[in-house]
Amino acid sequence: MDKDANAAAGPEQKPPLRGIITILFVIVFFLLVLLLGVSMVHHRFFQGEREHRNGSVGQ
Repeated sequence: MDKDANAAAGPEQKPPLRGIITILFVIVFFLLVLLLGVSMVHHRFFQGEREHRNGSVGQ
């Protein structure tokens, strides 16, 4: 009788591994883009004043 109940229920469903991997990839990608953006902003605006030959300040 137990075999009939298991056969009628079908195979056990496994968690969607592909969805978990996709979510992790999106999170890691977002963090990398965020870190790159912060690094670019820091490099552009917080390196101190630069004086050019024509007397202007900045890049």
